Amino acid sequence: MQKPRDEAYRGVFEMQRTARLLALLAILLSIGISIFAARRITNPLEILTASSRAIARGDFSHRVQLASRTEIGELAATFNTMSEELEQFVLDLKRAATENRELFMGSIQMLAGAVDEKDPYTRGHSDRVTRYSLMIAREMGHPEEFLEIVRVSAQLHDVGKIGIEDRILKKPGALTPDEFDIMKTHTTKGANILRPVAQLKAMIPGIELHHESLDGRGYPRGLQGEEIPLLPRIIAVADTFDALTTNRPYQQAHDAEAALRIIHNLSGKRLDPTAVAALTAIYERGEIRIQKPNVVVPPPAQPSLTQPPVTPSSAPEARTDIVAAVAEVSPR
Repeated sequence: MQKPRDEAYRGVFEMQRTARLLALLAILLSIGISIFAARRITNPLEILTASSRAIARGDFSHRVQLASRTEIGELAATFNTMSEELEQFVLDLKRAATENRELFMGSIQMLAGAVDEKDPYTRGHSDRVTRYSLMIAREMGHPEEFLEIVRVSAQLHDVGKIGIEDRILKKPGALTPDEFDIMKTHTTKGANILRPVAQLKAMIPGIELHHESLDGRGYPRGLQGEEIPLLPRIIAVADTFDALTTNRPYQQAHDAEAALRIIHNLSGKRLDPTAVAALTAIYERGEIRIQKPNVVVPPPAQPSLTQPPVTPSSAPEARTDIVAAVAEVSPR
């Protein structure tokens, strides 16, 4: 009672301050412990989430690096086991897909080889046209997906010759107009052979339309300009170049320079100018090498007993649909 009021309550005030400080420290400590405990739970979950996203991106080699004896640690171990099994499963699928693709391409090549063996004048033609077509398409800057379509379509572009009679296909001389009409059906025959195969749908235009012409004088539909898809326009240039640089029963092979001159005469008229320019660039870089053609004299055709022999002058359409000032290239 003798002391001043502030001095008398000083101890009480100190106790209040101490209590508030202790309460604040307790709150901060509780928050720290809560954050630590929460991170102990959320960190493993974040690691599992990141690993799940890696697998969703296709990275099955990702593993969860988590040392924990809790249920989350067991979940991480199970997750790693699942990732290993998925990785092995994907590798097996890729291996099977590669084997299936190799089998598919081998079947395509065997089929094309059978066609080339059936026609003695075009042996190896499909392989060469495929090689030239791929080089042209690559030079034009097309993506790998399109190159695969070009590869298969060019390899099978003459598959319809399987349905052409040997007496026409192997005839050593010029074809009659009727025989030429039959020969022209090899494009539609080839398309009809492959049309039931859904996986080859994108390749069919190259098989059916590679004898179409920009000026509308081609076959089988007489399409003009942009009506002709890019795929058959590329194959047409490769097909023409190979036909000009190999011996045929109706003409001696041209050297590469002469063949390119003929092709340039047809550029923009019957052949796609962009594909022609790509072929020219490839040849000028030395990526295409043509052996000097051997002179081959075909045996004379036996005269028919029912009709007179046909010569190029009497049946020019029996020769080809691709005409240049110096030479003509046959669909055979």
